[in-house]
Amino acid sequence: MVHLLKYYLLVGLLTLPGVSVFAQSNFQINTTYTTIGLKETLQVSYTYAGLAEMQNWEAPDFKNWNIISGPDFQTQQVYANGKYHAESNFVYLLQPKKTGKLVVPAAGLQINNTTLHCKPLAITVQQQIPADHSPQAGVQMPGGFFEPDEEEETTGIERNAILFPGEDAAQKTKENIFIRVEASKSKCVVGESILVTYTLYSRLRTSAKLIQQPAFNGCTVYEMTTQDLHSEKKQWNGKMYNTFIIRKVQLIPLTTGTITLNAATVQNTVTFYTLKNNAVNGSVDYSGLCSNAPMQLTVMALPLRNKPEHFTGAIGHFTMNARVEKKTDTAGDVNRLVIEIKGNGNFSSVTDPAIIWPKNIAHYSIAEESEVNKLVYPAEGTKTFTIPFTCKQQGNAVIPAITYNFYNTETGDYQTIQTDSIPIQVGPALKNFINPDLYTQGNTNPTYIWIIPGIGLIVAIGWWIVYGRQKKAAAKQEPSLASATQINKTTAQETGITANTQESPIVQPIETNHIYELLTIPDDISFFKAVKAMALVEEERETDSSRKEALQELIAACNRALYAKVANTNRYDIAEQLKILFIPPA
Repeated sequence: MVHLLKYYLLVGLLTLPGVSVFAQSNFQINTTYTTIGLKETLQVSYTYAGLAEMQNWEAPDFKNWNIISGPDFQTQQVYANGKYHAESNFVYLLQPKKTGKLVVPAAGLQINNTTLHCKPLAITVQQQIPADHSPQAGVQMPGGFFEPDEEEETTGIERNAILFPGEDAAQKTKENIFIRVEASKSKCVVGESILVTYTLYSRLRTSAKLIQQPAFNGCTVYEMTTQDLHSEKKQWNGKMYNTFIIRKVQLIPLTTGTITLNAATVQNTVTFYTLKNNAVNGSVDYSGLCSNAPMQLTVMALPLRNKPEHFTGAIGHFTMNARVEKKTDTAGDVNRLVIEIKGNGNFSSVTDPAIIWPKNIAHYSIAEESEVNKLVYPAEGTKTFTIPFTCKQQGNAVIPAITYNFYNTETGDYQTIQTDSIPIQVGPALKNFINPDLYTQGNTNPTYIWIIPGIGLIVAIGWWIVYGRQKKAAAKQEPSLASATQINKTTAQETGITANTQESPIVQPIETNHIYELLTIPDDISFFKAVKAMALVEEERETDSSRKEALQELIAACNRALYAKVANTNRYDIAEQLKILFIPPA
């Protein structure tokens, strides 16, 4: 009865809803610095790391900060508990409005219908940028980058630097230095990538410093600004200029309406030469600000006309192919379907395609991986979905053609792509392999949690009957014997086995049907917990050293699958250990 009580205590503790999920959740603010200058920008990342699925994002209210860009949503795939989980980051680029102690406000996440809040973070803002701060990419422009070794006739830098009698330095600077903002489109749909470039044009030698970054509200931002500081010659209104890229980004609008591309501000310091009797007799330095005129983008909803029924929001231009790792398979063995979606566009809008699985195939959790180059426009790359599956029986299995819909931003209409069907030749199951008919489609349905205590009851009753009989037999020989080891010794004496034979006690294996019932648990985490609970009870009463060691390894494997951030153990590994330990060879 003690073993039965321990089993239920373990099952009860392990199946308490939400306890382990929230214990392993972490939501916090990360910043580059905690002390910054008033004109400095600060990158702020709201980072969630945990096993629970994130359902909603509650954006913070930045009262004392200007939002330069963000939120830029980023994810990193982490393998844990037999599944891939995402570590999520919401990244903002902020600039303080004043000096003093400013608070980066808290944000909220909804997880399992509960809101999780991070702690706010205090930042010290001072007038000057701290001396130990490294220059920020795209913020500090190099002094004198428009200073060629010799006069360039195409721009006439030297002639423009001469301040003739009656000319004003401020007006001449304004005529020869300006900022332009350009967008690849002035109209787009929600989720479509737009290339936005801020460029400084100059026909003067200037030392330039970026004072104010442009802000992008209501967009996801892919930063394309690099530290490549070379200038490029461009013509504008019939004149040639040296140009320098201040900011280059891909914007993905999140809602319909109007987006304003705000101003970037640059401080230019120019040295002008004064003339007397047609000869240079002095110089004067002038410093002034220049900004671009704001520009507006119109964001429209996706068209309803001809919108496919199963459209999931993919925007761009894509192709798709699918394959299986083994076209010749074995019943009950693990195979994998790999789907690759390639192309260009908004890869965050690309989700896993719908698959019509045949009845003779059971499938499991999807693993997702992205390789996207965001430094080209539009972003291009590949998104790969890997789905483990098992063919249940011998014969021929066919995965039907897979279709996927996307909105083509080049043509302005919806398009459908399709793979070929995939035939699989399935051979007979290997001997001793776990019965694949006991797996179920999918493994994430929480409605089957009740199976765990039911299985626990079945297994515990079986143990109780077997060892209850042994206890009764031992009690007839020597009632004072209480331990499981003494009972086994008495049983050995009754059957004629002497103590000096050194043979291990006979261990009654768990019934095979109970192991098969364990394998029917559809939820991975519940499966690992149930196996661990059973193995703990079995390991406690086991006397054979080699078998005890095998049970300890099974428990350790369950722990790795449940609690390790990056685990190499999955459901199939543990199922194989169960087969070796508890299912006798056919």
